[in-house]
Amino acid sequence: MAYVLGTLVAPRTGGIPVPYWSTSGLSVQDQARYWGDVVCEAFTPLSPRRGRVHIDHSATAEGIPGWVRSESLASTNGAEIASCTQLLTHGAAEVRRAPQEVLFVNLQLSGTCFGEQDGRRCIVRPGSFAIFDTTRPYTLEFREPSNEPNWRVLSFRIPRDHWRSTVRVDDATSCAIDTNTGPGHVVGAMMSALWSEQSNIDDIALKTLERSFTDVLTAATSSRVDAFATSDDERRDAALRRIVRHYIRAAVPLGRVSAEGAAREAAISVRTLHRLFQAVGTTFSACVRDERLRGAMSDLEVAPDSVMLSEIATRWGFCDSSHLTRTFQRHLECTPTQYRETHRIAAVSAQIAAMPAEDSIGS
Repeated sequence: MAYVLGTLVAPRTGGIPVPYWSTSGLSVQDQARYWGDVVCEAFTPLSPRRGRVHIDHSATAEGIPGWVRSESLASTNGAEIASCTQLLTHGAAEVRRAPQEVLFVNLQLSGTCFGEQDGRRCIVRPGSFAIFDTTRPYTLEFREPSNEPNWRVLSFRIPRDHWRSTVRVDDATSCAIDTNTGPGHVVGAMMSALWSEQSNIDDIALKTLERSFTDVLTAATSSRVDAFATSDDERRDAALRRIVRHYIRAAVPLGRVSAEGAAREAAISVRTLHRLFQAVGTTFSACVRDERLRGAMSDLEVAPDSVMLSEIATRWGFCDSSHLTRTFQRHLECTPTQYRETHRIAAVSAQIAAMPAEDSIGS
């Protein structure tokens, strides 16, 4: 089915019309397919999913209602997005399909976002922002507030090569920064002003302000990262954790993952290995469990129904299908079968996103 995916509406302050997309008027089945394309246009390749846990904590029982308004600055693009509780995944497949290397600066306006990238998890509440890099996988779980049907976020898409900071990009991702005080306040104020006044600013001034925004962003981010990583030892520990996580990811499908093997990979002692994870509030065994869970989730997303749960459980190191089911219920609040069924919506969205240009946004 082909959709009329984009319309033009007048911006809030006058001037030329801007792209606007909405699921309003679509059936609940078509909303899911359409939204997969919309978020890809506003953000980058993303796979949306609404599992049982999302539906149970949402005012929306079916479909994915939402809207996106997008405006270009100079080389930066801004978008305001609103929708219901859901998980957006930028995984390995989406990284390969990303047309540009960009950073997203997401300022939460309403609701909450639980983000994860580069081994870090953050909670982005209203009045905070976080950065995500499209060259590596990340996830964004948006949750609507209790008193409104939609969360809202203001997102700026910045070319990655505009990042000029002594802080590496992969040290700055998935870190929530408050905009109520300090350097973060300047970032939030500039985002709001550029978004609301863009049509009233001439091109030359807009380019200058855009460069200024990037400078302020890197300064605020550097301040935040330096506050939490003030020594070379802390930076070294973060790098070691990344090495261990990569080892776990590769070793999980091969069988038992031992702390001794991970320590050898990172050239550290087992005692140091456990200290590294305790320092960030988790454990080595929890990381192994999370990777097993992610592997099973990935198989459930792509494997045909003929592949039994017991086969998936064995592949990812679970004792049996009952063990797999208990783990899913404990950590995802759904069964593997429910996860497999609900993910079919995301699979359809991914297929729509890969269709020829005449069926895609902007055609």
